[in-house]
Amino acid sequence: MVKRSFRCCAVVLVAAMILLAPLSLQPARAQELGEEGYYSITEEYRIELNEIGDARITDTITYDQEWFDEFGFLFEENPNLLSRRYRADSNVGEVESFEVDIDSGDATIVVTFETPGLAYKLAGGWTVFGYGDYELVEEGDDEFVLRAAWTIANEYSLFETMDLAEEVVIDLPEGARDAAFDTATGAIEYELDYVAKGGGFLGENKTAFIIVFAIVLALSLILLLYVLTRKPQAPAAAGAAAVEAPLESPQPPPATARAPGIEPQAGASGAEPAEKPRFCRKCGHPHGSPEERFCRKCGAPH
Repeated sequence: MVKRSFRCCAVVLVAAMILLAPLSLQPARAQELGEEGYYSITEEYRIELNEIGDARITDTITYDQEWFDEFGFLFEENPNLLSRRYRADSNVGEVESFEVDIDSGDATIVVTFETPGLAYKLAGGWTVFGYGDYELVEEGDDEFVLRAAWTIANEYSLFETMDLAEEVVIDLPEGARDAAFDTATGAIEYELDYVAKGGGFLGENKTAFIIVFAIVLALSLILLLYVLTRKPQAPAAAGAAAVEAPLESPQPPPATARAPGIEPQAGASGAEPAEKPRFCRKCGHPHGSPEERFCRKCGAPH
């Protein structure tokens, strides 16, 4: 009876060991396949604010070397995987000057970009929202350090479940004062006198240039309307005016005075043929027939 009981216990023990053996090997297999909880990511998210609330972001993400050696090339082939997170971030309105630096040797990706208007100028001062789930580590008038831990399965992990340890460093602009972290709203508030962006000579004389440009534009429009609406004089009207003008009759040239007894010579341009003298110019003897060429008394030519 005792032997039978011992045999039964031995059979049950062997069966239990056979059933538990696959379960004991499961964690090792999960580690080999890279399943949940095996790989992890560390991230430093640095925000540098300027005096008008614009920010420059430097995000440094460090992976496990083993995982990155196998899958890191996918980030180089698909850089949009890295920008989706920021474009979906409700705290980031715009993403400008986006750049990615991938270091395969250190299994590190450094993402840099700029976003305008990250800090808001409210009645109580400047405010940066969006850190309600973070723990305050360091606080000062020039820098804040916040930390949080997540489990992610997004573009950063290529949709593989990983643990993420994130540290956010916020560098406040020079001259910031009375900085504080509001744990209730997750907002960072600070005081800073607002300084508008300088526009140089054009910015300082903006009103004068607007007035001058408006006057020039108005004059240009008036000139354009004058050119388009002016009616040119028709050629027919000009001809009719020429026909209607009275024609002046040509006046004869004034007669030239001549000595008594001297007749003008024939053949002169524009004059009537002159009559031959009837007396000799030398001796005064009367001429005879018209065909006579010499004086019959003194022989002088007529």
